[in-house]
Amino acid sequence: MATIEYKCPNCAAPLVFDASKKIIKCDFCDSEFAPETVEANSEKHQTKQVHSRIENEYIEGEKAEEYWMKLNGATAGYTCPSCGGGIICTENSAALFCPYCGNPAIIESSVSGEFKPDYIIPFGKTKENAKAAYKNFVEKFKYLPKEFKDSHSPDKISGIYVPYHLMSCKVTANAIYSGETSETWTVGNTEYKKTNYYTHKRAGNMSFHNVPADASSSIDDAYMDSVEPFDYTKTEPFRISYLSGFLADKYDRTPEECSEKIDTRVKGTITKELKKSVTDQGYENVSVQKHSESISDREFSYALFPLWLLRTKYKDKYYYFAMNGQTGKVAGKLPTDGAKINLAAMGWSLFSLLIGFLVYLFNERNLIYGIIAFVISALVIFFTSRGIIYKKASNVSLKYDADYYRDAPANITFSENTFQYSKTTSRQIRDD
Repeated sequence: MATIEYKCPNCAAPLVFDASKKIIKCDFCDSEFAPETVEANSEKHQTKQVHSRIENEYIEGEKAEEYWMKLNGATAGYTCPSCGGGIICTENSAALFCPYCGNPAIIESSVSGEFKPDYIIPFGKTKENAKAAYKNFVEKFKYLPKEFKDSHSPDKISGIYVPYHLMSCKVTANAIYSGETSETWTVGNTEYKKTNYYTHKRAGNMSFHNVPADASSSIDDAYMDSVEPFDYTKTEPFRISYLSGFLADKYDRTPEECSEKIDTRVKGTITKELKKSVTDQGYENVSVQKHSESISDREFSYALFPLWLLRTKYKDKYYYFAMNGQTGKVAGKLPTDGAKINLAAMGWSLFSLLIGFLVYLFNERNLIYGIIAFVISALVIFFTSRGIIYKKASNVSLKYDADYYRDAPANITFSENTFQYSKTTSRQIRDD
């Protein structure tokens, strides 16, 4: 197995990819190089063949091996091209840093052959950008503990290229929806409402380009989904030198294993589009009754997308955050202040209780029953709003929207609205 290290031709210091300038840079002498120049002059990437073991004379290396084996389930060993120290990593690692000298190293076998990516989106956001985005993300939330908010700074930041399988395909779908139209009118102190019920049949097709699915099992999919979308206009053919100075993984999920998630995304999108064709015609309360979809012309490609991972500690618990290394979008889980959430939920409950009680008095209803009814409703609103606030304040949100990688809007090939029946209801209204 081999490792690759790019060194500055001027001072021999390690080279890293500079996300802000899209160039390869030497942090020691400030020299800058184009990626293609570095790769062409790297003496065949300065590859060194090594045995997959740690030299026994390195006591620190043996301790490092034991530590990383326990921590990461590591199964592969390499020698650092700079210092000769032992590097232990997982079998899916593609780019990493030497634990002794800190220099970046790229594992050639993890980005060649079947594991060579077709595309890469280079980092567009720097570590400083990640720190600033994290700060802004934290400051948006009202329900954080004061101690956390006063000292919110990540204790660890890592830039990592995450493997993705991308699928292009065509989808055809058929669906049946129910929908309504209604009209109201008043005669004297009676209000009438006529509701017309319809069945809507729709058929259509859509094409999708490079629908992504996270191909690594090492990072929570909720984080990866939440930092989408990526801007595909910035996609480039894969360059190995872009990995220098960052972590990277190769995929451990096959395209077939990722198909289920991608299928869910594209099927959900076309079904939503067919439903939209009903609501756009003015029908209300539209719901799906039956649907079917078929996918054809599947084509897969493999890409690496940039991600900043941040970690902070609060009260002996770690909190993790992810930032899209291209767009800067942040997702994460935050600690919450239960007292602040309870106070906010109580405010909503009291407000609803006051409004409801005034309405009840205005209509001259029974006072006792009114108090009982609104106390019960206030409790329901309290616990409901508390749950909503807590979820919004603490959790990342899953994202399965496929809109941004569609090739074009849905092509509706069949549209039929069939009237079923009408129903008229009435209610007495107050005679002022």
